[in-house]
Amino acid sequence: MNKNLVHHDLLSAKNWILANQNTEGAILWDQKGKWDNWDHCECLIALAIYEEWEAFNKGINFSLKKLDEKGLVRSEYINGLVSKDFSEAHHASYIFLPLLQKYLIDNDVDYLKKFRTKIHKIYGALKNFKNGDGFYYWAFDDNGYSDNSLITATCSIELSRRAYNKICEIIGDTSYADSSAAITQDMLKSKRFNRDGIDRSRFSMDAYYPLLCNCGDKKEATKVLQKFYVEGRGVKCVVEEPWVTMAESSECVIALYKIGMRAEAEKIFKEILQYKNTAGYFPTGYQYSLDVFWPEENSTWTNAAIIMAADCLYDISGSEKVILL
Repeated sequence: MNKNLVHHDLLSAKNWILANQNTEGAILWDQKGKWDNWDHCECLIALAIYEEWEAFNKGINFSLKKLDEKGLVRSEYINGLVSKDFSEAHHASYIFLPLLQKYLIDNDVDYLKKFRTKIHKIYGALKNFKNGDGFYYWAFDDNGYSDNSLITATCSIELSRRAYNKICEIIGDTSYADSSAAITQDMLKSKRFNRDGIDRSRFSMDAYYPLLCNCGDKKEATKVLQKFYVEGRGVKCVVEEPWVTMAESSECVIALYKIGMRAEAEKIFKEILQYKNTAGYFPTGYQYSLDVFWPEENSTWTNAAIIMAADCLYDISGSEKVILL
């Protein structure tokens, strides 16, 4: 596969993301009206890769308008109304990734500078989630911070920290940079994660997301594949279910590529492509024992993750990748 072919083949996936952006700028999951900021920002990265700047700008502005006085955003909205009335630590700060991805493509420093105040406000709010042990509470509501820390959410925070530091460097605000990693290999061994007693090791995200943060090596990645990869189909979301999901498969592709396992990454990516539907976009998942696509709802962020994986493997943007920082 070559850059131009992949770029062309995924145009329809990108266009489906655009089709689900409303007039206010919100990129919804699909036609049912669900919106959350993290998935919205994932879609903005994909739009940046395709240089869809009008839609990108509308999306950035919408996200920033959703910030409250603390610099946080509610977890979920449906049809414009709050459906989950709390704020997750990693949601607001994920906007740093599309902002930086745009700069990596067009070198427009003035665009970043005009958001300087809000960028620092968001990161300041994020740091308030950090407890005395250096772990991030996963959520905040009217009762305060939720006394639990999650691996995947913390990895997302680490990716945001890296993007934030790079933005600080670009706009000349290096004094704001945060040198403390949100997650390390030693932290992964701690019992401070999953303090609610729920074992989340059954989820593939908790296995491959640390690889995106340089926590782990090819040996660890091989274990991930042995546990979650299904030959010819992709990566399972949860270990016990006969269900591969396109977003998890794509994110795992990025993680494998990042640690130097390109051949394995490309193999899985090519398997993902088999699931593109006749409308030109990708479903959320495939339940292979029943031979059905499930769930019935589709998701723009799934298609965004596929575009991001394609950019890592085939350089369709021709620029540095924010997800590989």
